[in-house]
Amino acid sequence: MAYEQAVHAGTPPPVRVRPAMQGIELSLSVSPSSSTGSDMPDFVDLQASGVSSPAPLGERVPLETNASALPADLPHEILLQIFGYCAGEQQDLLSCLLVCRRWCACGVQLLWLRPCFHRLSALFKMIHVMIQPEASFPYALYIRRLNFSLLAGDLDDQLFGRMAACHRLERLTLSGCCQITDDTLTRVLQHTPHLVAVDLSGVVQLTDRTLHQLAATCPKLQGVNLSGCELVTSDGVIALANACHSLRRIKLAHCVRLDGRALPALLKACPILLEVDLAGCARMNDTTVREVWLRPSLLRELRLAGCTALTDRAFPTPTALAEAPPPAPAAFPICEHLRMLDLSTCSFITDETVRAIVAHAPRLRYLTLAKCERLTDESVYAIAELGRHLQHLHLAHCAHLTDRAMVHLAQHCTRIRYLDLACCVQLTDESIAAIATHLPKLRRIGLVRLVRLTDRAVYALVERHTSLERIHLSYCEQITVPAIFWLMLRLPRLSHLSLTGVPAFRRPDLQGMCRAPPKEFNQHQRQSFCVYSGRGVHELRRFLQRAYADPATAMQYGALPSDRQRIFYESLHRYLQPRE
Repeated sequence: MAYEQAVHAGTPPPVRVRPAMQGIELSLSVSPSSSTGSDMPDFVDLQASGVSSPAPLGERVPLETNASALPADLPHEILLQIFGYCAGEQQDLLSCLLVCRRWCACGVQLLWLRPCFHRLSALFKMIHVMIQPEASFPYALYIRRLNFSLLAGDLDDQLFGRMAACHRLERLTLSGCCQITDDTLTRVLQHTPHLVAVDLSGVVQLTDRTLHQLAATCPKLQGVNLSGCELVTSDGVIALANACHSLRRIKLAHCVRLDGRALPALLKACPILLEVDLAGCARMNDTTVREVWLRPSLLRELRLAGCTALTDRAFPTPTALAEAPPPAPAAFPICEHLRMLDLSTCSFITDETVRAIVAHAPRLRYLTLAKCERLTDESVYAIAELGRHLQHLHLAHCAHLTDRAMVHLAQHCTRIRYLDLACCVQLTDESIAAIATHLPKLRRIGLVRLVRLTDRAVYALVERHTSLERIHLSYCEQITVPAIFWLMLRLPRLSHLSLTGVPAFRRPDLQGMCRAPPKEFNQHQRQSFCVYSGRGVHELRRFLQRAYADPATAMQYGALPSDRQRIFYESLHRYLQPRE
């Protein structure tokens, strides 16, 4: 009964050793855990009473009875592989562990590899088991991954401090745990030399003291998330970079006290750095970011959204090269590995920057230039040179873009899957027709506030390809119900449709199927809110199908064009004919 309660609570149950298994020393000596992120655990040295060690490979294990028991002869590596298929069901795994002492020795660590906490009571139960003086196993040593994000509002220093016993911890997630302080963090981190990844985003009391402790204790660290930790400064980040040379990913979004010293230190000390997030770090300057382009690296993702002070001199432009400190290279190196670049709200950059970025990062897949208000068609022509590499493109609020540039982009970047053109107010139906013709892989498109769009754009959008899943048409005031009905008929995978501010969808019968507006919206925003998602999309589709099946009812919403109306009635007739 206690085990079942623990399973439902999400806590790994303690393994109760059978009387026949007692009095046997456990001594497992296997390699330390891998940092590849695999769910299959490696074994550690254990000394506890309860279970004998697995026999070495090739050595036959004495059977407990005279009967043949082939499963008991399997090497523990193979047993682990088999138990891995039971890891999703703790009840099944526990049943395996109670078969014999050898199975128990092999699988108990898998049971405790990654405890799950859906409720605070589950954490209490786990701590209670861990602190038992006569426990059958050293359970705390088996824990490799801890995720407290579901308990963010409840986890405090007293509870988290108990995790100092988890000396083999490799991955720790404390996202949003705002009650945790530096004192407790440093005390726990003193005992985690195997830590590979740590998520401390939203731990608002965290300071450089924790980063210095990470630097001193966790040399194997590969991933750090410090997003929203506003007390962190460049001194702590530099200490971390100088000690953790295996660092691959670091997220420092909205660490507002960071200055220009942090990024160069990371690039210099961490040669295999792949991802850097500095979104919202407004103190980043041109000299700092220019280091990315001057220093050859393996960097794949760079987020600089909200770094509003950046200008063309921060990127591989001729002007930036002329201002580079000696010894300056003859030319900027090519960033062959860069795949993702986010420059949202960098409003000072111009077409010159975009041309330089495309020339020096020719394999970009994800490019975000939202709210870069100085960009013109010349930037789009440059982006088109990325060709089939480009998959995600955000150009929202680039109000100077025209149809001619968008047609050119669609013709050259045919593998785009996500396209955001919100508030590009000069675009018309011509752009959408070109996008629909040349982008067969398009899954999501944002067309918010394209006030010149008409039903013709909607019909064109679904004329050739039907792979779209999410469409944003809010404040496209000329869109009508018949066009949306046809769109929904043509897109069986559609899961999200936003029509906020579209006059034709302010009818109570149509708004009854959209999802509830956010609580923070005012009265006016609530009245115009109209977003269909998931089940609401299916309900709207069925409602309009019934409405347009009756010509008299259909007139209340507007008539379909004659050719599309004929196709709809023919398909409806084919659907009803077998039933008749």
